Amino acid sequence: METAAQQMIGSYSTAAPDKAISADNAVVMIPGGQEALALAANAYRKEHLLNLTPVQVIKKLYDTAILACKKNNAPLAQRAITQLILGLNFDYEEMAVGLFGLYQYSKECIRKGDNAGAAAVLEELRSAWIQAFHL
Repeated sequence: METAAQQMIGSYSTAAPDKAISADNAVVMIPGGQEALALAANAYRKEHLLNLTPVQVIKKLYDTAILACKKNNAPLAQRAITQLILGLNFDYEEMAVGLFGLYQYSKECIRKGDNAGAAAVLEELRSAWIQAFHL
């Protein structure tokens, strides 16, 4: 099973231009440059995401879910929320059950096409998370 960071890596676009700017600001065409730049960008994103703390991963999942809702990308929003659910620690039952209910509500809003409603709930949760961990 993929980790949350690995899920996020796969959700980013890798499109890159097929040219580069040289030191003298001239545009230089790079044969196969788009693929090389995309691979480098992917490697950078992967390294960055794998070095996040668990607290930062949760923040990134909130960011991803909220942005996906705003862009009407229901599948990505659903995947991000699913990862948030998988990260719940039910040893702290009262907190986990409350969050689970809010996450399920957000998923249901997305399913019904109410992305704004889901985004509003997720933004409130993200704000509380940032405040709790001084991010």
